[in-house]
Order: sequence, then structure tokens, then C-alpha cells
Amino acid sequence: MREAIKQKPYTAKYGEAAAVWVQVAKCVSAAVKVSLVDKQVQDRVRLLKKNWSAGELRAALGSGIEEARNATNEQSHYDSLPGLVGQYVSLEKDFKAQKQSNKAKKQAEEAQTNLCASQIVSDAITRRARRGENILSSDASSDSDDGTASVASTPSVSSISTPGKVPAGRRKSVFQLEVDRQEKRIRLDAEMRCEQFDRQMQLQQQQHAERLAFEREQHENRLAFERERERSRERTEERLNRAREEAEERNRQLILQCVTIFSKSLNSSDKK
Repeated sequence: MREAIKQKPYTAKYGEAAAVWVQVAKCVSAAVKVSLVDKQVQDRVRLLKKNWSAGELRAALGSGIEEARNATNEQSHYDSLPGLVGQYVSLEKDFKAQKQSNKAKKQAEEAQTNLCASQIVSDAITRRARRGENILSSDASSDSDDGTASVASTPSVSSISTPGKVPAGRRKSVFQLEVDRQEKRIRLDAEMRCEQFDRQMQLQQQQHAERLAFEREQHENRLAFERERERSRERTEERLNRAREEAEERNRQLILQCVTIFSKSLNSSDKK
């Protein structure tokens, strides 16, 4: 438990917890001088946590025990196994609570940022619409003034109509720059998430293909082993049958020889 508290396997990132448990198993094996694997240590820690939770539940449901008069204020329970398990469980709970709070805070910040961006975009659209209405009204008023003027005043009309094109080339305001920046950030974030999803899908497909290839190879090896074992069994049975037939043939020949010998001996005795 001290090694588990020291290594903190619950703080490992996705895919790194196994390495942490392997390190814990090595340290525990060196301490107890017994070879242990990470699965054994992990199951042992899980069982200790379960037993500790059951003990805490029984203590909570009990009536309580009064302390002795000579009780001291020493935290010796940290040296016992239940105390170490309780410390590990409390640290794990604190880490999970901190992780959940950070996640909630990040989600709240993202929601606030998205809300601000949407408000900025809506304000920009409103301002752009109002600016367009002002430009249209100014163009309409300039057209009405030009209709009453004479033909000789054509240069002045061109000089009046040119200022209407100035807003298209003016510098962007801080507000518009912030809108563009937020849109760019949202677009880059979406592209990054798409790339991460694509990489994850490719990795999963590759792992699935490798697993299928490994299972296919195992199946082929198993079939080859079964075929070879069947062939060896057939060869063994064939040898046994051949040996049995040869033994029967030898016995038959021996019986025939015995009959011949007995018949000869009987004939010779009859002649005498």
C-alpha cells in the first residue's frame, strides 16, 4: 500500500496505468522477496479497498466505541494496513474530485467563450446590417441630389460617389479582429478534433486488423497441430495393426508347425 500511495497509479494518463502498476509490482516484489505480477498487486489493492469500504460501512452503522482514558493523540493508524488503505482511498477520491472540478471549470469556460463568441458575431452582424442600411440611405440621397443637377455637373457626381467605397478598404476594428480570432480558433479546434478522431479510428482499425491476423495465425497453427496429431495417431494405429497382424501370422505359422510335428510324431509311433 505504501508503494501504491507513492506511485499514485490513479493519476496515470490513459494507457500508462499498466506501466505504473508494473513499477508497483517490482517494488513490492523487491520488498517481500516474492515474484509478483502487476495483475496480482492490482487485484490485492482492489480487494483491500473493498474490505476497507465494508469495514467503514459497518463502523458507520454501529453505535460507536468510546475512547480509553489513556488514549493518546498519535496518528498511529497510518502505520496499519487499514489506515494505509484509507489514506489511498482518500487520495484517490480527492484526485477524482479535483479532476471533475477541473473538467467542469473547463466546460464552463468553453461555454462562456462560446457564448461571448456568439454574442460578438451577432453584434457584428447587426452592426454590419446597420452600416449597410446607412450606406444605402446615403446612396439614395446622393442619387436624388444628382437627379436635380445638370449634365455639366457629371465630375462632381463621380467625386461624390467615390466616398461610398471607402468603408470597404478601411482598417478592421478591434471588435472585428476579435470576431475573426474567435472564428479562427473555433475552426482550428474543430479541425484538430477531426484529426484526433481520424487518428484514433485509424489506430483502432490497425489494432483490429492486427488482432484478426493474430487470431487467424493462431487458428491456422491450431489446425496444423490438430492435423499433425491426427496423422501421428493414424500412423501409430497403422503400426499397431501391422504388428498385430504379423503376430497373428506368426502364431498361425507356429500352430501349423506344431500340428505338423505332432502328426509326424504320431505317425512314427504308429509305425513302431
